[in-house]
Amino acid sequence: MEQNTGDIDWVEAALAALYRMTGIQGRVRRIRRASRGEGAESVASAAAVGLRHGDVSLRLAVVCRRAVRTSADLSVVHAQLVGHRGTGTGHDAGLLITTYLTPALAGQCREMGLQFIDTAGNAYLDAAGMFVFVCGQTPPGSLVRPPIRTTGNPSSQRMVFALLCRPALLQATYREIAHLSGIALGSVGAVFNGLAARGWLLETRTEANPEGAEARPEARTEARTEAHTEEKRRLTAPDRLLDEWVANYPTILRPRLQPRRFAAPGDDWWRALRPEELAALDACWGGEVAALAMGAAADLAGAPQTIYMAPARMGQGIQTLASRYRLKPQPNGPIEILDAFWDPSIEDPARPGLAPPVLVYADLMASLQPRNLDVAAELRKTVIRDALDRF
Repeated sequence: MEQNTGDIDWVEAALAALYRMTGIQGRVRRIRRASRGEGAESVASAAAVGLRHGDVSLRLAVVCRRAVRTSADLSVVHAQLVGHRGTGTGHDAGLLITTYLTPALAGQCREMGLQFIDTAGNAYLDAAGMFVFVCGQTPPGSLVRPPIRTTGNPSSQRMVFALLCRPALLQATYREIAHLSGIALGSVGAVFNGLAARGWLLETRTEANPEGAEARPEARTEARTEAHTEEKRRLTAPDRLLDEWVANYPTILRPRLQPRRFAAPGDDWWRALRPEELAALDACWGGEVAALAMGAAADLAGAPQTIYMAPARMGQGIQTLASRYRLKPQPNGPIEILDAFWDPSIEDPARPGLAPPVLVYADLMASLQPRNLDVAAELRKTVIRDALDRF
């Protein structure tokens, strides 16, 4: 097996730490080094790892990610492993291999049923004949390094969201991209440069001549002076960009959307509030309710309700909903109303009153509820897949 040992040193270190803490032996069966387009911060797809302890042997499909820092990162990994297991590879279960998980994230892995090991010796395994849960071990600093993130600030979050929702916008002018993303013109180039530096964006430039200029030999000099450059952009890893955007959204952009909490007299109040009524208020459903309206098999028993509303209509819109549905402010209420942060032109006119599917997917992933993660995986295979395939 040929592989770059520098890229998988931390994977081998995690297996060695597992053996040191538990006596479980591990071996990399097959690993694919991340291509430049997949990002340098992770080894994106170790196909299989074998674990052995006594008479018990396991073969696990794995996702290797150097840095896991948020609950949303765990949701993304969970979705990747669910998709991998769905391919019929015959693996016993999925496994996350990373450099370090905090005790809080390790506990969330256990709650989610997401098996993991890290280079500090922390681990959660729960398969036939093998149960391990270790947390609180300190990481070796030499193996932990901060990842490069393109979507790590609010401006880049807004712009990447617009691109993911409207792939044709990738070929637009900087001015148009800035306008539809709601960001400063100077931020557009910075985001594109960051994507290009990671190999996630390819830009090609061709020289185009005025129409008909080459038909007249005497016009060639004139054509050269009037020639202009056409630029074509292409995303090489839209799936990876989506995963990173989803992982960063709950901590970077969502807290800035002025979340407001409410409660209603009954748990099923939302069934009477149709998307068309929200659209008339410059608002839309997000999260579980939107997923159900998009055809996903969502279970909304006891689920929170998420609404996005244009900031300019917020006061009037909340007053209208409070009057019609007897909503009352409540700090921990199940109803959350947030600022809509995108230009309405990127919405799908066939789905009035529903947030863009990418945002609905992010809401589901951020919830960490197993039922929502399954619904999110369903959305990704259908509606979101169609959008990503247009890049």
